[in-house]
Amino acid sequence: MSAPLIFITGATGFIGSATAVEALKAGYRLRIGIRKKSDKLESILSDHGERVEFVTIPDLAQEAALRGKLDGVDYILHLASPLAQGTDKEAFFGPAVNGTLAVLREAAKVPSIKKVVVTSSIASLIPLIGVPSGGVIREDNDWDFTVDPTADFVDPHNLAATPMTLYRASKLLANNATWNFWKTEKPQYSLVTLHPSFVFGHNPVQSSAEEVQAGSNGILWGSIMGGVPVAGITGVHVQDVAQAHIKALDPKIKDASKYLISGPPTTWKEISRIVHTAYPNVGAKITEQAEGASLPVDTTKAESELGIHWQPWEKIVRSVMDQQLGFLKT
Repeated sequence: MSAPLIFITGATGFIGSATAVEALKAGYRLRIGIRKKSDKLESILSDHGERVEFVTIPDLAQEAALRGKLDGVDYILHLASPLAQGTDKEAFFGPAVNGTLAVLREAAKVPSIKKVVVTSSIASLIPLIGVPSGGVIREDNDWDFTVDPTADFVDPHNLAATPMTLYRASKLLANNATWNFWKTEKPQYSLVTLHPSFVFGHNPVQSSAEEVQAGSNGILWGSIMGGVPVAGITGVHVQDVAQAHIKALDPKIKDASKYLISGPPTTWKEISRIVHTAYPNVGAKITEQAEGASLPVDTTKAESELGIHWQPWEKIVRSVMDQQLGFLKT
């Protein structure tokens, strides 16, 4: 009897590639949806060639592009997210919402699919105006998560902040659309959403030191080496996120489950101590005077139901530093 088949999107990215590796380690077969051929991903997964197949889907937001690609699939891990930058809100909102809905709708036409796991973000558990005073981020808050997609999200006084605002709005819109689909369409499969905070750790698909700037690892590396941390520091190790996706496929995880995936609380002061103890001679400019701490989160549900034991910050910091320093040496 062949192993269960997972259809996965976003596997050419940081979290997706780590999740693909974790799925193969767990014994699953993979059908990977890609926009274009990825030699890097094929190399990473080369040891599992007989259990991996690739299908080209140029535009995930087009349901027709998915037709036939889900035949025989048991589970879906939807990790693809928009790569938009700048201030074009449609470049954020369109792929985030339409891409997710296309996957959910097409999956509803395939009787073999038992569960769909959608990778969202901690941003979809936080109102666009921020965490209410005294609030703690968790999966079941009754806060106002509505977003007006016609609103003007551009801050003329701080254009640099606009892409993050649009990103947060896109995550809220996509998550709202996901659960509205589930309520109205009542698909035959179970639906689970995962909500990671900033994800850090060894990036399987990173090929050079410069590429760190394109992802979340750039926040940690840049803050450590530049000495000017970006606000607070709420994060989780990529391995915990990858494992959460596989654990979510367990039949014991019920339909309509949502999980906040975020590691232990920390401060930039603590990270400074870790860096200067482990890497005293690399020129890190962060100091123990650096301000900023983790957002208030409650991850009890992920810990108790998914059985996750969070990687400590020392491991998170070391995995990012070791990869970057390794690139710089070569």
